Amino acid sequence: MTGDMTHQSKSWLIAGAASIIALVWLLSPILTPFFLGLLIAYLGQPVVDRLSRAGRSRTTGVLLVFLMVTIILCGLLLLALPQLFSELADLIQRAPAIVDYLSERIESRLGALFGAGALDAFDAKMLKDAMADWGQIRRMLVAGGKELFASGASLFGALATAALTPVVAFYFMRDWPELIAGTRQLIPKSVLPRVGSLASECDSVLTGFFAGQFMVMLALATIYSAGLLALGVKGGLAIGVIAGLLSIVPYLGGVIGLTIGLLSALYQFQDWFHPSMVLLVFMVGQMIESTVLTPWLVGDRIGLHPVAVIFALMAGGQLFGLVGVLIALPVAAVIVVALKQVLSASSEFEFGESIEALSDQTDSPIATETAGPDEEASISKEDSPSSKGNE
Repeated sequence: MTGDMTHQSKSWLIAGAASIIALVWLLSPILTPFFLGLLIAYLGQPVVDRLSRAGRSRTTGVLLVFLMVTIILCGLLLLALPQLFSELADLIQRAPAIVDYLSERIESRLGALFGAGALDAFDAKMLKDAMADWGQIRRMLVAGGKELFASGASLFGALATAALTPVVAFYFMRDWPELIAGTRQLIPKSVLPRVGSLASECDSVLTGFFAGQFMVMLALATIYSAGLLALGVKGGLAIGVIAGLLSIVPYLGGVIGLTIGLLSALYQFQDWFHPSMVLLVFMVGQMIESTVLTPWLVGDRIGLHPVAVIFALMAGGQLFGLVGVLIALPVAAVIVVALKQVLSASSEFEFGESIEALSDQTDSPIATETAGPDEEASISKEDSPSSKGNE
């Protein structure tokens, strides 16, 4: 009877998981504000819990969290973002000149090595024309934006995402305990302890990962920006921030930031010293990340290889779009934790079976027949004539 109930619970869990995956796939175009709100609520609810334990209501705690986030965003908008956008615009304006300079250097170097006739097919005119000036790029962006939002549904979706995300986050954060209690009631009691243990471990993994990864991104952005600004590289703040934000994907931020930094320094200073220093800045940043920041702040939270992280992000984006990118790492973390628990339970089960088998062998008559030398000596001594005589 118990086995049938367990089998039935497993069937319900599998059917529920399949239904959730199907719903996410079908409704992914409208789920972005809900997943964004859920992510914001998940990251902010520990602060709300602390404020609640301090005697404040959850509504007051949520409002305080939103006020703090608003102050931070306003500070960024007033202080850092104007400089960042200015440097980005400067980088885009200088991009055609950088391409022109590099093409001339490449042509002269390769022409000296292979002769002038070897470069007849090399022409950077198309690339330079595509990056003619900031006005042309801006017109391309405007045209692309008009095409992107040509339909009223797309425009409504973008506006709905921007408007609904904070509303959804507010209600999720305020009603978080009720949501958890309602979810527990939907889980069969026979598997509730195992699911609760899995959920607790996943929560610990995700909380540590998100907090640690955010600190790593912030630290790398600071290191790269400070190093490039100290070298006098134009656009150093923008390059450092871009590299730091993209570091959530292993090696992507470092590679893109290094490439842009090298090209910018090579064009600006037209020597090899400053590009070498840019390379040194990114090497130091990667060394600090791999030896100090990631082991200390993130550790092995998810337990995924960097290639697996890249695959998870790309697979999530391919299957579910932006929603898939948002849930890729949390879903990967849940899968890894579940697999670890399954393997741990399997190893414990096999170990228990081996112990029982060993105890059965020890108590069986066969164990007496296969006694060791010491046991045989004691038995022969008891059966010897001298021992019988003494008796």
